[in-house]
Amino acid sequence: MLVVSGASGMLGSQIVLHALLAGGRSVRGLYRRPESLRAVQQSWAAQGHAALYTQVDWHQVDLEDALAVQEALHGADSVIHAAAIVSFRKKEEPMMRRLNPQISENIWLAALDEGVRHAMHISSVATLSADPKEPFISESSEQKRASLNAYGQSKYDAEMVAWRYAAEGLSMTVVHPTVIVGPSAWSDGSSLFPKTLSKGLPLVSSGSTGWVDVRDVAQFCVEHLSRERKQERYLLNGVNRSFHDAFRDLALDLGARPPRWVAPAALLAIAWRVERLREQLFGRKPSLTEDSVRAACAHTEYHAGKATALGFAFRPWEETSRWVAEMHLQIHG
Repeated sequence: MLVVSGASGMLGSQIVLHALLAGGRSVRGLYRRPESLRAVQQSWAAQGHAALYTQVDWHQVDLEDALAVQEALHGADSVIHAAAIVSFRKKEEPMMRRLNPQISENIWLAALDEGVRHAMHISSVATLSADPKEPFISESSEQKRASLNAYGQSKYDAEMVAWRYAAEGLSMTVVHPTVIVGPSAWSDGSSLFPKTLSKGLPLVSSGSTGWVDVRDVAQFCVEHLSRERKQERYLLNGVNRSFHDAFRDLALDLGARPPRWVAPAALLAIAWRVERLREQLFGRKPSLTEDSVRAACAHTEYHAGKATALGFAFRPWEETSRWVAEMHLQIHG
């Protein structure tokens, strides 16, 4: 049996779906809030797989509860840990720094105790440090914790927990996806991109980053979960593209007006400070933060050489953009 944590999120639910489509094993999906399953149903229905929802052993669990996690993993021979706290808010940094490693500890301790044969940890490119002497970031890039933002540090700490349990006997694979794009059924993360663009987004940041189709990440995880070669990590990236070009393509495929202007970094620096002040005064969740602006203005390229060397082919960006737009129109009309 395969157990997937974070199964109600965009990536986790896509991993569950791909595992079902691949066949050959039962799948247990771990989730925390019942209301989050509605997004899973919307996403799968838009993809034409609504009937598969009832084939999953959906298991509600608090991943902070080590005993509950142990029970949730009982009978598993494979585990993909896709759950994580993602936030760029200053006030949520202590919680995120504490929970991401703690959840990783609970998952991998239980996996070791249950005798899990195949383990996969979903990390992030946020744990990899850029080197000015190198043209791109890859799996061989250093992980300098001090150079990372709070989210990156929390994911780095969670990844180190996974490697520690690998040293104790777990057969571990770690993957580092770039910005994952997919159906807009969720109310946070990159799932918001199509919603925002369909309403009209006049300004975009000046940076560039890596983008990857959620279907590609899920497919890679399912196909390579039980590979004999273990204790490896893979960076997953479909294309390097500027925010302007990526959002322009998505907007056009959505039938919306594409962004017209690129916002200067200085303007965004002012904006995140204003947003922080509003949060402090009124408790309103900021739309921009220092870390999110820094990431949006950076020019970073990623290379998925190890994955492609295995023969894995990422979908062309144009196909991904059209599919994301199609999913959005099916889900939201």
